[in-house]
Amino acid sequence: MTQGPGASLIPQRNLTLSEILSGSFNCLRRMPKTLLGIGLFSGFIIGISNIMTSALVVKSGESLILPEIPNPASVITQEQIEELVNALAPTLKVGLITSLALFFVQAISAGMFIHIVNNGISGVKISVTESWEKTRPQLGRIVGLSVVSFLFPTISIVIGLLIGVALSGVSSLLVFVGLGIGLGAAIYLWIGLQVSIPALVLEETKLKIAFKRSFLLVKGNFFRVLGIGLMGVITSQALSIVVSTPFTILGAVGATEDPTTSSIFMSSMGSIIGYAFMLPFIAAFTTLLYTDLKFRTENIVTDLAK
Repeated sequence: MTQGPGASLIPQRNLTLSEILSGSFNCLRRMPKTLLGIGLFSGFIIGISNIMTSALVVKSGESLILPEIPNPASVITQEQIEELVNALAPTLKVGLITSLALFFVQAISAGMFIHIVNNGISGVKISVTESWEKTRPQLGRIVGLSVVSFLFPTISIVIGLLIGVALSGVSSLLVFVGLGIGLGAAIYLWIGLQVSIPALVLEETKLKIAFKRSFLLVKGNFFRVLGIGLMGVITSQALSIVVSTPFTILGAVGATEDPTTSSIFMSSMGSIIGYAFMLPFIAAFTTLLYTDLKFRTENIVTDLAK
């Protein structure tokens, strides 16, 4: 059920980095039942995918023990490289499937988080059910834009590297030049698409329009958004590490030479708790950044007051 209006999460003006950070933490503090509830369910799905994949890998006779890395100072043979790749394969399988689960769960839950936080900015609390009803018609576009936001920077890096490799016959330095150009393009796209998901969700636009809206809002604030975006990523990761550390320690204490069921379970529990806090925090942070950019480029204070 909708509750409110109450106190706003942020000042109704241009925001500083500290106000965006404090507003993101205030979201978790003021709306723990909805935000952390969705985050816990999302983390549970990710954790279950990790546990099931790990169990299947171990049951098939493969080991999740990380291999010893060869000494880079010595000559590494082709046989050592093949052994290292084969030893890493089971861990990479688990990591890949867990990453895919994280990607889709984060994309789907982001819409719900954004609606909850956006209402909270005006002092209004909405329930999980209401946020889902608002998000459900947008799921396809949200997932599509999330895929685009991931692929474009990745493809830029690959293209830059391939160009450098293609020209390496002229000079090996061109490999690094091509990679540098690709990285520069990837950073530009990452910053330009920083608030594309909130723009899509809150303005109920099509994917292409949300793409353009994000670049339009970021225009003129590129380096500011770069710094704030990096701080958001660092803070969300730090928050996840802090809340999951006790479970990680318990998992490490219970682990023997080969990962046991209990150690995998405790490690997964730590991941679930970490995601429960990290996912709503980063969504709140991005939503508040989007709101700040709208404060700076459009007169929305009057609309929020209404």
